[in-house]
Amino acid sequence: MGRRLAWTLMSVTVTTAVALTDGLLAPDTILVGLLVLGPLLACVRLDALPTAAVGAYALSLSVLLGPVNHIWGTSDHFVRLTVLAIVTGLCVYCAHVRSSRERALAKVARVAQEAVLLPISAQIGHVRIATRYRSAGKDTLVGGDLFDVANTAHGVRVLIGDVRGKGLAAALIAAHTVRSFRHAAYTEYDLAGVARYLDTTLAGQLGDEDFVTAAIAEFTPGQVTVVNCGHHPPLLLDHPARLITPPESALPLGLGSRPEPRQVSLQSGQRILFYTDGLVEARDPDDRMFELETHAAHLGGLVSLDAALDDLLKRLDAHADPAHADDDVALVLCETTDHIPPHHDTRRHWVSAGHRPNLLGHHGP
Repeated sequence: MGRRLAWTLMSVTVTTAVALTDGLLAPDTILVGLLVLGPLLACVRLDALPTAAVGAYALSLSVLLGPVNHIWGTSDHFVRLTVLAIVTGLCVYCAHVRSSRERALAKVARVAQEAVLLPISAQIGHVRIATRYRSAGKDTLVGGDLFDVANTAHGVRVLIGDVRGKGLAAALIAAHTVRSFRHAAYTEYDLAGVARYLDTTLAGQLGDEDFVTAAIAEFTPGQVTVVNCGHHPPLLLDHPARLITPPESALPLGLGSRPEPRQVSLQSGQRILFYTDGLVEARDPDDRMFELETHAAHLGGLVSLDAALDDLLKRLDAHADPAHADDDVALVLCETTDHIPPHHDTRRHWVSAGHRPNLLGHHGP
């Protein structure tokens, strides 16, 4: 909404500037024909209705400028008005076609992403999990944020990632990344092998400027192992909270990533937050980014995982207006536990993010 309003104001401003310039230069120079710039600009980003409004504004100014230019009632004035009306009509049609195609593309992208990103179980193995996925805005095309969890013989493995770009292309790359992880999580012995497999697989699918940042974790009793491929480091909710930074920086997936694993000891009940850049790069009106470690204290308390993430999103909204968000937010909060329900299904789990705010459910093999 904010971007569309800005584009509307720009279109109206350009139209007004042309009219004022014409009035100052009249009658020696007639610039009425340039009023088409308003609807032409509008149809590039706006829907049909606001484009028509800008066109109607331009036509009104063209009528008012007739006496100023000493062409009122002449055939010259009539021709200019007719041309402007025809161009406005074409702009409205183009805006309608473009916006319809964008909505269709967004629907295809969402279907493509939701086809592989399923709801997540509340507990997998000895790890309790809560997730959230929030798009940047209702009119924003699907982004490339992703996550997935697999209960393997090596431990509970968690993936979170972010594809460069937005829209259908990013959604398809995200889907391919998740599918590749679902294979590698069960076939690769260690996380370095999982990362190498993803890197090699994605390298053949990505464009020259495309890549996927990712963090992959493996939860085993008493510890977590993390490999980081150019992603924001997970946050261990200790006293105080601290980032699990990699031993060495590694490239994102698809660019020859060879990350080094980092192991951290865990006690039962400790929590780790995985997140994408839509969280920590959100800016307030003073251009200050969201300070995750400052707001993280409540995440490690007695409050439930779902309540903790809901509160974190409320804090994010208080920091930066979600209506002006430029990026999606994906969150995965994990808590280790010694308690595994007696009838807990320890078979293969396909679980991952969707576009609903509360992602709960259970999926078997």
